Amino acid sequence: MKNSELSYQAHRNNLHRQVIDEKEERLSSIKNKDCINYQIVKKYLDILRPFLSKPVNWLTIGDYNGLEANYLLEHGQKALASDITDVFLQEAHKEGLINQYREINVEDIDLPDDSFDYVLCKEAFHHFPKAYLGLYEMIRCSKNATILIEPIDIITKMPLLLFIKNILDRVNPLAINKLWRNRFSFETVGNYVFKISEREIEKVAMGLGFPCIAFKKINMVLNVKLDKAITSQTPMHKKGWKKINRRLSFKNLLGYLRIIPYNHLCCVVFKTNPDPEIRKHMQRAGFMVIDLAKNPYLKSMAESTY
Repeated sequence: MKNSELSYQAHRNNLHRQVIDEKEERLSSIKNKDCINYQIVKKYLDILRPFLSKPVNWLTIGDYNGLEANYLLEHGQKALASDITDVFLQEAHKEGLINQYREINVEDIDLPDDSFDYVLCKEAFHHFPKAYLGLYEMIRCSKNATILIEPIDIITKMPLLLFIKNILDRVNPLAINKLWRNRFSFETVGNYVFKISEREIEKVAMGLGFPCIAFKKINMVLNVKLDKAITSQTPMHKKGWKKINRRLSFKNLLGYLRIIPYNHLCCVVFKTNPDPEIRKHMQRAGFMVIDLAKNPYLKSMAESTY
């Protein structure tokens, strides 16, 4: 069996196990909006607010318990939730947390071109064994844009580390691993962690002749040990949020000063020029919006056919 097939099956098996062992815990993060786990995720999904002024159609990829689709529905959008297996999405649908769901392997999406206004993939891209194939499929199915929220490739943000790597590569291409310990990082479910960078996304968009891309660097809460059942009704809620915000504020300060990189990146790949109102909202929200150069050779070829 190919590695990609092994990866697909490992992820399916993991979700099936969670349905048996952790169903209530996983669904409680959507059902109970006071749950601190939901509020942590919502904090990052609020990055989507510039795109929520009008109701449009969304496809969520890797939305294992339907949380992203539920968030979009709560903000007046239409959303189809999907994942490599729909076992969790079935449960979310039974609870009335999502309206539509579908089992989708992102690397082979059985949907027409331009099926959805937006395709959203939050922290699932890095699980794909054929990541770029999955990205191209998401782009194919989107009409306006594809949005990724994923771990950032730190080598692109740490020039000193890259400089050391280039020197050490002359002696031993593996020597840098002693400093760059998560270079070959894998998750317990079986996937290599496929991280992203602005440059990689720019090249994808340029190759396809798209007009615009946008980025926003963010820090996500990682490894904060809190009781996920903590709610705003419990005394621990305020203390928990203080702990989260302290850590975030410190990380954001270090990121702003460029001492350490942000740990996540939101990437928007536009297939058409963004609406001026959306562009304005994005810039106000801290997105860097980049208008891409047009390919002069294809343009001249297209004009010559008329």
